[in-house]
Amino acid sequence: MTQIAHLGGSMTKLVSLVVVMLVFVVLVPQANAGFKTPPTFDLTTSSNLAGATDAVYVLRAENRDQSEDASLLAIIIPAGYSIGQSFITDKAGIKAMSVYGSCPEGSGRAGAVTTTTPGLFTIPWRGITEGKITIIAPSATAEGKMEVTFSGGYSVVNRGCYGEFTTAEGFFINPSTPGACTWGPSTAQPTSGPKIEMVPRPSFTQTVEIVGPSVTTQAVTSTTESSAVPATTDLPPTTQTTAQPARTTVVVEPETSTTTQPAPTGGGVPTEMLAIVAVVLIVIIAGAVYALRRRK
Repeated sequence: MTQIAHLGGSMTKLVSLVVVMLVFVVLVPQANAGFKTPPTFDLTTSSNLAGATDAVYVLRAENRDQSEDASLLAIIIPAGYSIGQSFITDKAGIKAMSVYGSCPEGSGRAGAVTTTTPGLFTIPWRGITEGKITIIAPSATAEGKMEVTFSGGYSVVNRGCYGEFTTAEGFFINPSTPGACTWGPSTAQPTSGPKIEMVPRPSFTQTVEIVGPSVTTQAVTSTTESSAVPATTDLPPTTQTTAQPARTTVVVEPETSTTTQPAPTGGGVPTEMLAIVAVVLIVIIAGAVYALRRRK
């Protein structure tokens, strides 16, 4: 009996050991599950000018891993960017992005639209699956975030697939000052295992170089120019004022002509004398004529 009891205890220990080993065999691979190949993320923009409000951004995420799907994408929006106010609204149905997915099995396109919750966008997909994009708007000093998920057990980017998010014009408004803006570290969450940082594809980048004069500089420049304009426009009146005295000095000419007027007056004496001589001659002639008539 003692031997049977001893044998039974040994069997119990053996079974326990086997169970522990099975737990490790099953759980350890799950704990280590995740992407064997990092997903990629990069972007392009139609305008990298400081303060541009008409830029169109294309965000591209690709999952080259053949064994793991990405259930969530978290994309960093650098500080300095802002979101167009027409898209942060409680008015539903405004198209904010065009979403394109491509897999070896096929591809499809959908649109991301606003909802009654500002910052929340939905992606209707074939009328069944609904994706969600949540935007945490950045500020001048703090970065924001764009999170993409799909409901119904669907992954955002399946293994061997890629997705592109093309924003509406002016959805992302460029920073107002020039500089390098990195959209990272942006991450992808596998269906199991830890999230991992996404890297750009070869020859692509996660950084946008904002160029051109800052909006603040332009404002200061325009203000300076506008304040300088009155000073410039004030110059002609000043010039005219200084010129007017010169013109008034020209008016002195009539005074000069007035002083010369006595000359014609002095020349009037001969005219008076001629008149007297004429009268005398007339009297003499008249007297002569009268005398001749009396003689007859």
